Amino acid sequence: MKPASCKIWLWFILGGTLFAGCRISSSPEAVRLSGWVSSPSEERLLEKTLARFREKYPDILVKYEPIPGNYSEKIQLMLGTYTAPDLFYLKGETAPSYMRFNVLMPLNQFVEKDTSFDVEDFYPFLLKAFTKDTIYYGFPKDFNLYVLFYNKKMFAKAGIAIPPQTWQELVQISRVLTLDQDHDGQPEQWGLVIEPSIEMAMAFVYQNGGQFQDENGNLRITDPEFLEAMEFYYGLYREGVATLPTQVGATWNGDAFGRERCAMIIAGSWVIPFLKDNYPKVEYGVSLLPAGKRRGTVAFTNAYAMPEYCQKPQQTWILLRYLTGKEGMAQWTSLGLALPARKSVARTLGFYHHPVYKYFMESTAFAHVFQVS
Repeated sequence: MKPASCKIWLWFILGGTLFAGCRISSSPEAVRLSGWVSSPSEERLLEKTLARFREKYPDILVKYEPIPGNYSEKIQLMLGTYTAPDLFYLKGETAPSYMRFNVLMPLNQFVEKDTSFDVEDFYPFLLKAFTKDTIYYGFPKDFNLYVLFYNKKMFAKAGIAIPPQTWQELVQISRVLTLDQDHDGQPEQWGLVIEPSIEMAMAFVYQNGGQFQDENGNLRITDPEFLEAMEFYYGLYREGVATLPTQVGATWNGDAFGRERCAMIIAGSWVIPFLKDNYPKVEYGVSLLPAGKRRGTVAFTNAYAMPEYCQKPQQTWILLRYLTGKEGMAQWTSLGLALPARKSVARTLGFYHHPVYKYFMESTAFAHVFQVS
């Protein structure tokens, strides 16, 4: 059993042993909603979305209880001690462990009775992340994924018209755009800034036809496809065509890109508002990630889920249905801070034809949610 799964299992065992028979119900008139503390912009968006819900359903009182710091550990403890909120954020990467330990309420019973809730409208790869044995344990509220951001001025100055489309082109263009003009061994401009994260590296694994785990939870990190991709990814750094954010005086790759210390980064749409607020003069473009043997990218998603022992399932379902439905999701994702988990909402908001967001939409055809079970 892996460390993350062991930690989750421990909370659930402790909860079942120490608190059996002590199920604490929340106030009967309030549906408790919890998530992690996010950016001020996202907090304001959520409050606006909840305000609209309250207008439509005045008989359902919603109490929003954000959980600051160490969200995963705290929600695990709350689930194990029967104090969990009625509705809460469920991370896609760790959802398999929650589903395996049966601490979430199956949602099929609600969907079967509610014909207005269109399950087919969700992107399949997102819905799959919260489904086990055809049972839905959460519905995705949004998502994000990796694309390639590139500096238009740097590309134009180097005479490069098109961003890299293959691994080979990524290496070649990164090398051309890495400039050490004073020859001191410390480039003033790097072709690419990457991060030492398994999620970013997994994009290359998927492009190479590899995987981290198979359907049965068995590790596949010794497969040739996995090892080849890892060798290529970390080879970018070793060969001197890519560097880390900290080595250019930045806190993360978006900051390095905004400071114009690099020509390219791999990131999600969270970079867009950051650049707008902090580096509005940077002219950038977006493209699909360069392909290996195939196209591939890593997606990040979160769902709304209910604890198995939810005391107000019907009222909570109405809230969940609204937040993951077309109206609530359209308001929540309207600024592009996160992307709509429903295809129809993405079309309504114009993301498929947007000069930047269209690349995110196109990437949904080959995106994978990285999960550890």
